[in-house]
Amino acid sequence: MDALLSSGDLPVRILVYAAELLLAAFLMIWMRSSLRGHTEPFRFMLPLFGYGAIAAAISAYVEIRYSFRLDQLAISHPALVANYGAWLQVLNSGSASLIEELAKYLVALIAILNAGHFQRLSTAITYLVIIGLGFSLIEDLIFLLNPETVPGYRLLSFFVHSGTSAIIGYSLGRFRFGLSRYRDLLLAITGAIGLHFAYNLAVSVPDYRTSLYATLALTFFISSRIFVLFHRTVQEEFRLEEQMFTPEEGTHLLHLGKGKAKTS
Repeated sequence: MDALLSSGDLPVRILVYAAELLLAAFLMIWMRSSLRGHTEPFRFMLPLFGYGAIAAAISAYVEIRYSFRLDQLAISHPALVANYGAWLQVLNSGSASLIEELAKYLVALIAILNAGHFQRLSTAITYLVIIGLGFSLIEDLIFLLNPETVPGYRLLSFFVHSGTSAIIGYSLGRFRFGLSRYRDLLLAITGAIGLHFAYNLAVSVPDYRTSLYATLALTFFISSRIFVLFHRTVQEEFRLEEQMFTPEEGTHLLHLGKGKAKTS
């Protein structure tokens, strides 16, 4: 445990990244079991990792270029860091959360537009979760190459990225099918950014125990959104199918534009 929560040696960082790859594979297999409408679900999923990598590259470039470098400022402007260092850290945490969540959202929109169709309520949440996986795997690969990185916190951030993506994807899918409004979508994006911001702040808390407990609690809550919201989406697809299509359609999930609509 101490090795995970301190600057890790190379074997520890490799072990953490291997665990992330395994968790990503299990999550994709679990989601695949509900994607019966795709004849080759893994071929459908894998390109989304590329979109996640693009989002990670965009956010990394912006953050590296425009974040406050407190270590450098402490040398060049020690009085500024002494008086406002905590506020600068808050601004760094908030801007990182905003940039990363918007980057994932924007590349998800590009992915959906390139797909050429949007026939399932679960499409958006599926896209966002997988993009979140790709984002976190690329980001953590970069971070874990740095020997000063704390491996345990990178493992937790893996769940955070996918969980906040699920929150946005759930709302985006419902919005696309007229089940929610612009305000609901905006609230979901704001909520995802806020939860990500809270996690970033928890990681930066100086007190070891407070930081650990806060990050664990936030990670558990955020990551649970993946399973809760995806399951809720699938259930809603079943209900919509029962309301709008005849049983002869034979699908397990909703396919708009196919089948025979029920009439009263």
